Amino acid sequence: MEQMILLVIALSLALGVGYMGSKRKIGFGLAFVISLFNVVIGLIAVLCSKKIENVEPKKEEE
Repeated sequence: MEQMILLVIALSLALGVGYMGSKRKIGFGLAFVISLFNVVIGLIAVLCSKKIENVEPKKEEE
């Protein structure tokens, strides 16, 4: 039972780091996979990754 609780906590933390990575160039998938092995290393990788710049398309003037 304790192992199940630890597994749920580990997956939750990995999902959280993955969500943080989705807003950066590393992406959700890679951040999630790295965090499955070690949450701290995944968090460091996400924080070292550059943020995605929101580039809005230019509107054509008529």
